[in-house]
Amino acid sequence: MRGISGLDIIPSSGEWHLVSDRGWHFVFSNIHKTQDLIDGSHLKLAQKTPFWFESVRYYSLTAMYFWTDEHEFVTSLLYGKSVGDTVNKVLLKMPLPGPNKGLEAIAVTPANTLWIAPEAGWEGETRINQDTVTFYRYPVPTAVDPVVERFAYPMNRCSFAQSEERLGGISEILAIDDTRVLVLERCYDASQKRVTANLYVATPNEQTHTFTKELAFDFGRQFPGIVCNLEAMAWADEQKQTLVLIADDNFRQNQTLRNQVIVLHRQ
Repeated sequence: MRGISGLDIIPSSGEWHLVSDRGWHFVFSNIHKTQDLIDGSHLKLAQKTPFWFESVRYYSLTAMYFWTDEHEFVTSLLYGKSVGDTVNKVLLKMPLPGPNKGLEAIAVTPANTLWIAPEAGWEGETRINQDTVTFYRYPVPTAVDPVVERFAYPMNRCSFAQSEERLGGISEILAIDDTRVLVLERCYDASQKRVTANLYVATPNEQTHTFTKELAFDFGRQFPGIVCNLEAMAWADEQKQTLVLIADDNFRQNQTLRNQVIVLHRQ
């Protein structure tokens, strides 16, 4: 498996859905430890689709899947009965706000509200001095005319990085409960050849439509090793006590670009 950019785990069925930014959708079953991912007997499906995935989420209310798609000039949010379903509905479609910076992250809350976040901001937000980006919230994303709410999230830019990497990146978001979202922010410093990554607990204020955030895990300080190009994130259990993160190797192999699976346990 190469280019893994999205992950969702469905504890009720035991399925792990991994997607690639070059169209592949993989389904694994009966995963009990990370080593099971390299055991071919657990691979249930390997399917090529026309989508360049950045994130995927199962939407249990209507038994559908949401995913983000990012091509060279256009980025989209779609949903269908299966991952990569070509008979799909488009919830959002727009020109790419910046080079390789499109719709990146999806979260579904227990109440079936949908959150979506761009990697570095919407059009007009991808500037190094822009200190917030906008998250969209859809209370009923499958409605005929869905309502969208906007919340300002305080983004950590990466002044130490080079070119468009200075904008920073939200790699993935994940619902903790109906009021809090876990946000994975990541930067790449080409001069140092290192990835910095942090997990934040973000809490929306319903009156001001802004987020406050609190650092939950600093990979540079708390992870015992080199952190790679983290792209995908999902809860492994219904109790949300075990978090799985997967790095995207970008179809290359070096210190920060390789297949890496990290498992964190809540304390």
